[in-house]
Amino acid sequence: AGRYLVNKHAEKGGGTNVAWFPGPKGAAWVEAGDTGFREAVKGSPLTIIATEFGDTGKDAQAALINKVLDQHPDIAHIAGTAVTAEAAVSIVRKRKLGDQVDIISYYFGPGVHRGIERGKIMAAPSDLPAIQARIAVDQAVRLLEGQPVLRHVGPKIAVIDGTNLAHFDLT
Repeated sequence: AGRYLVNKHAEKGGGTNVAWFPGPKGAAWVEAGDTGFREAVKGSPLTIIATEFGDTGKDAQAALINKVLDQHPDIAHIAGTAVTAEAAVSIVRKRKLGDQVDIISYYFGPGVHRGIERGKIMAAPSDLPAIQARIAVDQAVRLLEGQPVLRHVGPKIAVIDGTNLAHFDLT
């Protein structure tokens, strides 16, 4: 998500200030996401000017987003969890910031899918959970049959946006 945002910024320019909402502090997936996002924007024109850790409930994320937008009216990008992105859509609309603020999620889900489809969310990476499930079943069968298993295997992460959403297999 961070690399995508950096590349999109390079293409179209615009504001550089990013509000970052990685999720609840202390969760391993949040720490990994935070590290990855920060690495991706490091050295780019984008600046993370606000970071808010918090529960991934929609109300909690909405409160954090509103707080940051009140404190930093020059936000150009809101980046965070799928719930953050979903909450940001209505907040950006209510505040009439649609032309000023881009929204990006660092995880793909049904609400993010709708947001991308409607042009309200820029993009989100997907780790293709259906393919992960197939891999897991295949690995389990291999173990049960005494066949060799792959130690590290997974699908290549795909970034879904308006240009490729129609071709993304949701099954």
